[in-house]
Amino acid sequence: MGLFLVVLLAVGAFFGGYSLARMDVTVVEGEEVVALTAFRGTVADLLAREGVEVGPWDRVTPAVNTPLHDGMEIVIQRAVPVTVRVDGQRLELWTVAARVDQVLAEAGVELNAGDLIVPEPETPVSKGLEICVVRVVTETEEREFNTPYQVERRPAYDLPKGETRVLVHGQNGLRRETWQVVYHDGEEVARELVRSEEIVRPRNQVVLVGMLDTVSRGGQDIRFYRVITAEATAYTYTGNNTATGMPPGPGTVAVDPTVIPLGTRLYIDGYGYGVAMDVGRKIRGNRVDVFFPTRQEALQWGRRTVNVYLLN
Repeated sequence: MGLFLVVLLAVGAFFGGYSLARMDVTVVEGEEVVALTAFRGTVADLLAREGVEVGPWDRVTPAVNTPLHDGMEIVIQRAVPVTVRVDGQRLELWTVAARVDQVLAEAGVELNAGDLIVPEPETPVSKGLEICVVRVVTETEEREFNTPYQVERRPAYDLPKGETRVLVHGQNGLRRETWQVVYHDGEEVARELVRSEEIVRPRNQVVLVGMLDTVSRGGQDIRFYRVITAEATAYTYTGNNTATGMPPGPGTVAVDPTVIPLGTRLYIDGYGYGVAMDVGRKIRGNRVDVFFPTRQEALQWGRRTVNVYLLN
């Protein structure tokens, strides 16, 4: 009887010690939950015994060097590869972060107010996710530019038709515009006019336009449709016919056909009536060459500024 009691006590002590050394541990990986039994060691020992490999970027909670204890829950978070594009750089990362904003915090990306994050900061992280940070800068830009003056034409009945005279010289105005410009990563994407102010108002140029179509010369009214102020020289017989094929004579006038068409009837102050019948190599623009029968008369005429009336 005494021997049986000793054996019974020894067996009870063995199983009692076994019960005290046994630990129940739960391993959680994603949605998978596994219940395990352990007796001693650390988290790393348990994972090694169960053949669970942990990558360098994976996260184990608690840390792998933590001693095991009964009721422990071990959580394994697997790192996934993601890409972050920011400030012209492409960062390849492995992360266990749950959201986009957490990935950026891990990568040390400092965000400014107004920066755009694609996808949204609250987006869950998935394998191969590409995150773009767009730097948004808003600047105020001021521009000043001239505003052109307008030309105001007024009829003048004391000026011959075809003549003009500037009564008031025009002056450009000055306008200032304030723009709000938005840049994405240094590239302009939007521009909005927020203010426009006139600094100097333009002053219109006032031009008098001649309406008079009749002049009196020698007691005779001469009707015309246009008057030109021209430089007039004189010439005499050269032995050549005019550009119209006729020999020159009194009243023959050489003109620039782009200004006065050939065949136009003319009245020239100081000379009288004439017809545009000839051209000359030096007759360009507002210039005419009037004919005189003698060289002496041509020399006496010389060079002068005259009104040339184009007759109806």
